[in-house]
Amino acid sequence: MKYWETDQSIPLTWRDVACGYWWRYPNPHSQHVFSVDMLDTRVEGDKLYARRLIMKTNPLPSWGKHFFAARRVAVIEEVVVDRGKKELVWYTRNIGLARFMATVERVTLYPGEETRTSEIQTNLNGIQTSMAGTQSTMAETQTTMAETQTSVRKQCWIESSILGFRSAINKFGVDRYKKNCGPATMGMQMVIEEKLARDQVVRLGLSEASNPCSCEARVAQCEAKAGQCEARLGQGHKAQLSEASSGQIYEAVKRSLCDSTQKIT
Repeated sequence: MKYWETDQSIPLTWRDVACGYWWRYPNPHSQHVFSVDMLDTRVEGDKLYARRLIMKTNPLPSWGKHFFAARRVAVIEEVVVDRGKKELVWYTRNIGLARFMATVERVTLYPGEETRTSEIQTNLNGIQTSMAGTQSTMAETQTTMAETQTSVRKQCWIESSILGFRSAINKFGVDRYKKNCGPATMGMQMVIEEKLARDQVVRLGLSEASNPCSCEARVAQCEAKAGQCEARLGQGHKAQLSEASSGQIYEAVKRSLCDSTQKIT
């Protein structure tokens, strides 16, 4: 059996990354993923458990095709989200081609060490400077800045049952995992950042639609730039309502996954 591990980081908060786990596929760096199906979800206390079936199309090496002709591999992924500890752990194991190369992956997402250290220091500062409002505000600002990082620890175990080829297959599996684990994390980060950007646009649209001052400011800009500001504002308002509806649907789904008080159906 071969074992390998690595530590990475994502410059986003743990909450954003934990929510983004659920829609990390598809992404440009994981085009080998064919489909993802949810098999089971349940909430126990402050923990969310889920199990998914993932079909992948990882190609075999030329010498591996002499053993198997399969092109798609079934993978079971099990995840545990602990809101109390701020930790998300998922386990991945292949149930197809397991005799050729059984692969088990364990990925742990948790707030960066900088975040945890900053939280402890902030609590101490809050006690020591309870009467100093300015210093307390500065400590909270430092904590907010430090929380924009999530640590990612990836561990991999690979074992082959093909006599005479175990060493070669184990080495091939570890080398391929080393090559793919970095782009996989990058692809997940890209998808999360794109989704957060779309959500931010929706939130800004909602705030502008509900704020008369913002609307008046936009009208003034439109009048200065063009003579048909009313038509443009009408079209913009419709687009904002459409984005707001899809944004509200997404927020409801996200709450059901990240909030232990929400029921999952």
